[in-house]
Amino acid sequence: MRWNLTYVDDISGEYKFVGFKRSTYKHAEFSVSGDCYTEEILDNYRVKFVFGEEEMKIPKVTLLAKKKALYEGHPLCMVISGDRYSVEDRLEEVDVDYREVNGPLFPEIPDNVIYSKSHGRKGEAETSMSLHLRAGRSSPAPMEPRVIAVRFTGDSILVHASTQAPTVARILIAEMLDVPMHRVKVDVPNVGGGFGAKQDLSYEELSVVALAYELGENLKWVETRSEHVQNSQARDQVHLVEVGFTKEGKLEFLHDDITYDTGAFPLAWSGISPLFVTLSTMTSAYSFDFSYNVKAVLSNKPPQGAYRGFGRPEAVFVMERVMDEISRRTGIDQIEVRRKNLRNLDDVGDVKSVLEEIERKYKEFKEIYGKGVGLAFYVQYAGPNSKLMIEKEKSRIPGYDCVRAYLDLDGWVVIKISATNQGQGMDRAIKNLVSKELGYEKVRVLLGDNEVKGYGVWASRTMLTMGNAAVIAARQLKEKVSTLGDWEEVSKMMLTQPWKVMDVSADACYETEDFVGTVSGQISVVRGDCTGVKVERHFIVADVGVSGDEEIVKGQLMGGALQGIGGVLYENANDGVEFAVPTSMEAPTFEVKLFHTPSRTPTGVRGVGENGPTGAYASLCNAIRDLGLECNSFPFPRGERS
Repeated sequence: MRWNLTYVDDISGEYKFVGFKRSTYKHAEFSVSGDCYTEEILDNYRVKFVFGEEEMKIPKVTLLAKKKALYEGHPLCMVISGDRYSVEDRLEEVDVDYREVNGPLFPEIPDNVIYSKSHGRKGEAETSMSLHLRAGRSSPAPMEPRVIAVRFTGDSILVHASTQAPTVARILIAEMLDVPMHRVKVDVPNVGGGFGAKQDLSYEELSVVALAYELGENLKWVETRSEHVQNSQARDQVHLVEVGFTKEGKLEFLHDDITYDTGAFPLAWSGISPLFVTLSTMTSAYSFDFSYNVKAVLSNKPPQGAYRGFGRPEAVFVMERVMDEISRRTGIDQIEVRRKNLRNLDDVGDVKSVLEEIERKYKEFKEIYGKGVGLAFYVQYAGPNSKLMIEKEKSRIPGYDCVRAYLDLDGWVVIKISATNQGQGMDRAIKNLVSKELGYEKVRVLLGDNEVKGYGVWASRTMLTMGNAAVIAARQLKEKVSTLGDWEEVSKMMLTQPWKVMDVSADACYETEDFVGTVSGQISVVRGDCTGVKVERHFIVADVGVSGDEEIVKGQLMGGALQGIGGVLYENANDGVEFAVPTSMEAPTFEVKLFHTPSRTPTGVRGVGENGPTGAYASLCNAIRDLGLECNSFPFPRGERS
């Protein structure tokens, strides 16, 4: 069989190409001279935020920098040319004069704080400690950077985009252009990886759409690798933690002073939502009194967006460093400390078996290696529903997804979903679930459909929402067909005996009643010293519920864990063009153990997409700590000894 994989950059058509002249200063007033489109031509286009603004100070964000650059790499203006190579020449011809400035980024927010909140009061305990923990910036760095192509067909605006959420992109574009949604179609072929970065439409992508609409030109932008690393960044939190615990290893209280570095301004969709996910994840596994002071601040860095895990890895990193230190300071076994502090966990899988498996593997590794062994225990929650998204998070994006299923005239069952393919194999997994439900193999899944309501690939939700909706729709199809004959017979009847049946189709929507949890653990084995560390072994255990495709699930867990390893040892957004990601040469020997306790959803599935990185940062830093080195921040600062 021949596979033709088409990505956005492969789509043919007559386009002019766009390039961005970017600031070389972190904070400077500027003036541009040369043939370049500045903010003035786009001044009438405004991006509406998806997240709630009630408790936040939202700055007035423009598509391009307006008179003042706010970070190095901030787009100042746009050039257009006939091909990508001449675009670079045109950019060289544009001159920029800078005058460095100090002070707040936006005059309406003089202290640069856009959000602050306090919760609870610091407790008391017989023993206490403090930890200064930092999650540094990385970049999702997918195989394919951002690509967007805009063309006009009659009265319609056709946008080819490499995006995780075409329906949300459609909403943002229609609102920005002030046109009805039916005039906007967002087409997404294969996506060469997203990892959260392509959840948001960047301001560059939206600028291309706005300029194309303003000029009536077909325009295309292909982001370079260096542009992506410089401008698509995430994970920037500092936690000043005070912990109270007993000599028996019971965590009594945890107080956290958290600073979330938003960058120059929030992105239209993700906003500061990773911070809220961090806060909710802090108490996901253990029982203790939690209090915090939190603030989100603006800085002269690129806007922080989504990266796989979306605030979960930062929380688990904090909690598992705390658990590791309580074990060390009390002399109580690492597993026992975690077992003592478990909260009542409901519908997360087989907690007892997962803990026993972690304990077995941890003892095995300690016997073999002695030092350099670290673990993380956690619960990854997935699938936020509409009530949570709209009422609590004040988002305009709901938590449900819909599916359209129908029997085609050739006997194939077709499942239409809005999710895009980023390499996760979700189409194959959903096909497997539907085929099993129907007892019929001729099933195909069509991705990226604009006409079914659905809100994209994020929060490990695709199988929970679209997978369950697909099976519900399949059950309805099966019921209709069962009274008429088998699948092949009924498909022929739609042509030969339409008076008996003209159409066999079903529409179904689904969202979870509550978060669905996946109880999990990871163990890292490292070798090295302050001059360098290498991961040799890595073990993952998770109760994933019913899996649509077990090998894909294992691959998701290993790939996500390798991203966490990269985030600790290799990936540093400050490295610019020297930014490095781990390859197969740096990957450890992986071992994965799965349990399959069904969730309380129609299919019994659980979310796993963000599970891998969620635990890997913590287990790896605890392994480095077991070597006698400090690992209270990542990327790992070499040269520090405890």
